[in-house]
Amino acid sequence: MTDNQAKEILKLYRPGTADAEDPSFAEALVLCERNAELKSWFTEHCALYSALRAKFKGIPVPEGLRQQIISERKVHTVPMWQKAVLLAGTVAVLALVVWRIPSLLPQPREPHDFAHFRAYMVGQASRAGGYGMQQLTDLNQIHLFLTESGAVTNYTLPANLQKNAIAAGCVGTQWQGKQVSMLCFQTRPMPPTSSDLWLIVTDSSNATGTPNSATPLIDKTIPGITTASWTTNGKTYVLAVKGDEQLLDKFL
Repeated sequence: MTDNQAKEILKLYRPGTADAEDPSFAEALVLCERNAELKSWFTEHCALYSALRAKFKGIPVPEGLRQQIISERKVHTVPMWQKAVLLAGTVAVLALVVWRIPSLLPQPREPHDFAHFRAYMVGQASRAGGYGMQQLTDLNQIHLFLTESGAVTNYTLPANLQKNAIAAGCVGTQWQGKQVSMLCFQTRPMPPTSSDLWLIVTDSSNATGTPNSATPLIDKTIPGITTASWTTNGKTYVLAVKGDEQLLDKFL
């Protein structure tokens, strides 16, 4: 999910309501916690919504207005103060209707296919500072951390990945509310906060169109990244590297 996609979703968010528990906002809210600029925008959005709602609630209902509206008696003259009140009430109602229209319209559904899953997860991994990697250089420690985080842990690492790559850390994250584990590696010595090789693991049922074979399928549609994807024992794997297929082969 991009920042702009998150903003479009969060424009419909109403602070202080059940929206906080609505799963359709979950992924965008998680992204807010990781992106300071997006979080600042969301804070302003919530403040504006709360201020407008308070203004609407603060508009007093004039005494006798209800009786005047429902009365069938023909009124020949209307005092100026009543005209002003009626105009203010009409404006307030129209503003509230306009504010609520987006939530009444059918909302676009997030794509659930494997291609979007792969693109989103690789995008998060390859973007500098785009995810909070827990720095660990021991595979057993990585497994323990993911276990304690409630992430996916019953994975199997390719033998060449364990043999040829340098462990750098891991991330326990989610995609559309589904658990995902990301193991981070280095293809060569580099700063400990960096990685250029990632193994992404999730349940095969979490996306549609996942690979149905244990034989890795190579993909080069993401600029600068080569990926291999496969499924085994109910888990779908994506191995992604900043480089070409020849480099990726060393870790499969």
